[in-house]
Amino acid sequence: MILCTGNPNHFTVASAIRRKFTDSDFASRSTGFDLRFWTPGSEDYFRTKIKNYNVFINSSFICNGGQLALLEATWEEWSKNNIRGHIINIGSSAEWMGVDNIPPGSIYGNYSIQKRALRDRSLQLNATNGIKTSHIIAGGLNDGKPEHADWLSLDSLVDSMAWIMNHADNIPLLEIRSSIS
Repeated sequence: MILCTGNPNHFTVASAIRRKFTDSDFASRSTGFDLRFWTPGSEDYFRTKIKNYNVFINSSFICNGGQLALLEATWEEWSKNNIRGHIINIGSSAEWMGVDNIPPGSIYGNYSIQKRALRDRSLQLNATNGIKTSHIIAGGLNDGKPEHADWLSLDSLVDSMAWIMNHADNIPLLEIRSSIS
């Protein structure tokens, strides 16, 4: 069973997951999840629900380290409950932007740092307690905006996820970009 963050009714990774894996479930505000863990009880709600899945696709950027918190909560719950699952974290080519390449006040400063932290923690946790973690560095995703029409399709990204999930070997890190990013 797959749980994916994001609203599949919007032009997101979740929408492509729904097309490829029709029996997937989704975690977003529209499905009753507060993935920021700001609402009292929201973290407990997530921790209870994640135990029903063996694949977690951590695709939605959530401010203040939200993706990292979801990775940690999933890994902890699966470890405690002997669930041998696969966590797939979606990063960004922005994580390659070093501190010297981001001007002060740039919108990419915190975003880049949070995506790097997600990647590094994913690599640390990979293959511990029988849980696989894969981090996909995605660059140039077509988010439905006309100016991004030639960027990497969401369906191509999800095809790469399926390849990782079905591969006999452990794939801890993969970078995929459109030909123009």
